[in-house]
Amino acid sequence: MVKIYVDGGTRGSRICMVDKTNDVTIVKTRGGNPTNNELEYLALLYALEYIKNRHGDEYVEIYSDSKLIVNQVNGEWRVTTESLLPLYEKCSKKMRDNYILKWVSRKYNLAGHILEG
Repeated sequence: MVKIYVDGGTRGSRICMVDKTNDVTIVKTRGGNPTNNELEYLALLYALEYIKNRHGDEYVEIYSDSKLIVNQVNGEWRVTTESLLPLYEKCSKKMRDNYILKWVSRKYNLAGHILEG
């Protein structure tokens, strides 16, 4: 099973993805002035593209410490922020039956630890 951790943070407008299974860490800086939630979605979007290209049909667990993103993508919460709707739609289209998005506390989010460092 593949384990991927994602996070986005406004300090430096960065996103991070950690592929724990293959020991890969990717940090990207985003332009503009995105909100924290937008960065969280951008991190997930980046991870979903990475997973599609590198893990194909494998079972993948994606971990995020954003309850908003996890609950919206999993269909538990509505998307009420207009700026998040396009990001939500892109992520939802890229989700597959073999991808599971789970919430994890900040303490256990490896991507969050990288952004803090």
